[in-house]
Amino acid sequence: MSGNIRKRKLQVRFAVCLLFLCLCGTVSSCGGGGSETKAPACADCPPVSGEKASASNDDRLDVWFFACSDDADSILLQTGGSHIMIDTGTKEDAAMLMEKLRALQVEEIDLLILTHPDKDHIGGAALLLDTFPVGEVVQTSFEKGSELQQTLNGKLEEETVTVPEDNRVWTFGKLEVTVYPPQEVYEDSNNCSLATLAVYENRTFFFAGDARKKRIGELLAEELPRVDVYKAAHHGRDNGKSDDLVERLHPAYAVITAEEAQEKTQQALREAGTQIISTYQKDVHFTVAEGILDVE
Repeated sequence: MSGNIRKRKLQVRFAVCLLFLCLCGTVSSCGGGGSETKAPACADCPPVSGEKASASNDDRLDVWFFACSDDADSILLQTGGSHIMIDTGTKEDAAMLMEKLRALQVEEIDLLILTHPDKDHIGGAALLLDTFPVGEVVQTSFEKGSELQQTLNGKLEEETVTVPEDNRVWTFGKLEVTVYPPQEVYEDSNNCSLATLAVYENRTFFFAGDARKKRIGELLAEELPRVDVYKAAHHGRDNGKSDDLVERLHPAYAVITAEEAQEKTQQALREAGTQIISTYQKDVHFTVAEGILDVE
């Protein structure tokens, strides 16, 4: 009788151990088999893992229009491990912008395009240069004389800086970036804005900086294509020829770096059948993969 009892106890212990091992295996497979999405470094930062956030994928382009605290521009293009920045928002946005870049696994900036030296475009540039290695900086020759620009100029003494006089092309794998410099030096810094055309797998993005009437006139003289995505000139404000530029570009999407576009620009975009998207209080993210354009 006592032998049977001992045998039953051993059977019970064996069953308990087997159940424990099964439970451990189940927990392990749940915790380790799936992909983990890490929390971003800040509340508004994009995710740092998963397909959308891959910074080293050679077969896609990611374009981020970052939300800023004021009407301001800050844009990141990522493809195949290359990173191209267009403007850096305001000085107040700088720390948040650095967090977002880290969350997107950015380790260096290959090309930094500063469209013109207004505070809502170069505000985060000094901190960016302190935080990340930058391969090349592209800017205009316009000198605003502000303290912000003087501080930036001090940082740029140790950087590779290009001030293009003619259209200039950079290539990053399948991404081609063309910068259009102003043909004259105007009194208004906005009219001295660099404009940028980015082409990837026949999908086109056009970034107009803060171009106003005279600068838009210059751009209309260029052989610009119809585009998929248009970063509206001067945050979507009406600038005389802004509706003419919309008609020329005929974009599928327009990104407004303000709460909304002004009346004439908005009307021109609607007549073109353009979907209008604002960066007001939210980042805007486009992707291109196998020629397919997507937005979220």
